[in-house]
Amino acid sequence: MAQTMFLKGKRVLVTREESQAQSLCAMISEHGGVPVLVPLLSFQRPSPDEWKAAGEKVRRLQTFDWLVLTSKNGVHFFLELAKELDLPPKAFPKIAAIGKKTEMELGKHGLQAAFIPKSYVAEAFLPEFLEVVRKEEAVLIAKGNLARDYIYKGLYAQSIQAEEAVVYSNKPPAGADAHLIDILKEQTIDLFLFTSPSAVEVFMRIVCESGLQEKVEGKAVVTIGPVTKERAERLGLSVDVSPEQYTIEDMLKEIDLYYQNKECKS
Repeated sequence: MAQTMFLKGKRVLVTREESQAQSLCAMISEHGGVPVLVPLLSFQRPSPDEWKAAGEKVRRLQTFDWLVLTSKNGVHFFLELAKELDLPPKAFPKIAAIGKKTEMELGKHGLQAAFIPKSYVAEAFLPEFLEVVRKEEAVLIAKGNLARDYIYKGLYAQSIQAEEAVVYSNKPPAGADAHLIDILKEQTIDLFLFTSPSAVEVFMRIVCESGLQEKVEGKAVVTIGPVTKERAERLGLSVDVSPEQYTIEDMLKEIDLYYQNKECKS
């Protein structure tokens, strides 16, 4: 992408988990924007009961033909659990991965996905995966505690044995409410950026509970992925940019086009 300054002087609220937001903030700065980081998500181990339950399923990994990993976080925490159980990668079944970042995270650990869908959402994954998985095969889906059960239900509906293992939790970090309220009260945000439906839900809960809806009205709203867009619109946000390709790079290209169109109309 050409290094244009389409975000010059614009304050962009970034809601990603802090350790995963640095590259995005750097890209915003490269295009002249001012990233305002307010992490609304924190990824960590799930509750002890959920971790134990996941471990019991992963101990039976040899009984599964497929392991479905839907995110970079899923890869990280699944491998952490497997290491605790002394399960080497050679003991893993075939891996199905959703998204470039998931595939890249697997590659960092010397793992390769046997199946990757053309699109990065569960709705696209399921019909493509159903063409690959056989009726007699068993599937283990590693997921976060807030993830939908769309894939599980879709496999079950086709009489394919499937189980879910919650390997990480997704919740707001300590102090997130107060941090966001302070930012909205003290600064003028020009663009609100959301990369997951969970972040949208946390954001709108805080905004509505604190009566700060006017701080969002008339501002640009950007989402990545159809599920995030649908959640934002359902919760009352008007989405201005939502790229067809669900990557940060494509999102920035679409933001550039959005501001170009605004200039043409003004």
